[in-house]
Amino acid sequence: MNFSKIMLMSLLVVSNALIAQDRIGWGNQPGAGPGRDPGQGSRPVEPRPPRDQFDPFDPRDPWEDQREDQREDQRDIEFQVNRYFQGQERLDLLSDYYIKTQLERKKIKEVIITASTERGLGTAQLLANGQALESAKTVARQIAQYTFRVDQFGNTVGQNLRSLELKMQGKFYVEKAVFVIAKNNGPIGPGPGHPPVPQFEVVRQQLNETIQGEGGLHLFRMFNLGAERQGQTVRRVTVLARSQRGSAQAQLLINDQNSGQAQLIGMGSTRLTFDLYAGQKIGREIQGLRLYFRGNVVIEEVSLEIEKSNGGQFPGPAPIERRIEQVINQRLYDTSGVNLTALMRIERRHEDRIVDSVELVLRNSDYGARLKLCQQVAGQYQTLNCGAISTLSPGAQIVRLTSVNYAKLSEISLSVRMGMIDIERIIVNLR
Repeated sequence: MNFSKIMLMSLLVVSNALIAQDRIGWGNQPGAGPGRDPGQGSRPVEPRPPRDQFDPFDPRDPWEDQREDQREDQRDIEFQVNRYFQGQERLDLLSDYYIKTQLERKKIKEVIITASTERGLGTAQLLANGQALESAKTVARQIAQYTFRVDQFGNTVGQNLRSLELKMQGKFYVEKAVFVIAKNNGPIGPGPGHPPVPQFEVVRQQLNETIQGEGGLHLFRMFNLGAERQGQTVRRVTVLARSQRGSAQAQLLINDQNSGQAQLIGMGSTRLTFDLYAGQKIGREIQGLRLYFRGNVVIEEVSLEIEKSNGGQFPGPAPIERRIEQVINQRLYDTSGVNLTALMRIERRHEDRIVDSVELVLRNSDYGARLKLCQQVAGQYQTLNCGAISTLSPGAQIVRLTSVNYAKLSEISLSVRMGMIDIERIIVNLR
């Protein structure tokens, strides 16, 4: 009896041991267990690489999600208008909150308007920040699409592009507006294996220069290209101007030769763009750069797009003299114009420097004597531009005359009317 109990207990102990051993596996023998693939022995299964790590054997594209985001960021945005307009009206293209939110911080390349007018005589014009980018377009009676370019230097919504309006004249029906997003919009770059995108610098001059009849702007002088931009490439010249009758013209001259076609300046602020041939460098292919105007024109702004060189770094301007002062002790009486180089001892290296202003230490003996600075430009397009007239009071005084039209020192002359003056010294302030 006792022997039977002992045998039964022994069998139970052995059975429990076998069950426990089966649960933890059989050493190196095949079988199922933690960390093993059924039928593959005891070799652990390597975990699949996370989604954000690159697996060369993974058929899925690791850049797929980012490319989809980029395509979404570059997708054109459509604004349904479906409205009638009459007379002189403006359509605020950014008035819709949903559309403006979609466009926020995106670069708009152009706007495509689908519209028609009652008799085909209406005109439409795109205004960015209140300024016209192009001349007005005539809109036909049949509904059609009209494309308006947006200035690439001011096309980021919410940053340098604050307002965008369609100015209309006539009886209009506007169906929709499509905002074409620039393809380089967004934070994703060209990706590996692609050449770097060229970098450019835009330099601007804000002006309020008036030209009557005909005249020009010397861009070499205005932007000091000869001294500071040697060897750099000019890609584009842009001018913002308006004319009295909408019939004035602007022409870009390179080395005193016409470059491209003359462009028409409208009555409203009109932005004209002149593209240069690739690879034209300052000081080599470009020895002179000038904007020439025909008609009564007010020039508001001129800008140059210059390609970066030397690894994207622009050399800074070398320190140069900004002031020339000389005692001359000369008397002038009713002269139509005497050149400063005849009154002063000017070194040849200063003759092409741009004059900012001229100060005269003088004594006037007459009432009502008048004094002014003029610019005399020689060459094929001879012009005479004069600054504001300064009326002198009797006695000793210092008179400051502002230069005109970015004139060179060699082009500046001094004109006296209705009196006699004794000039003790002249101070020329250079740019």
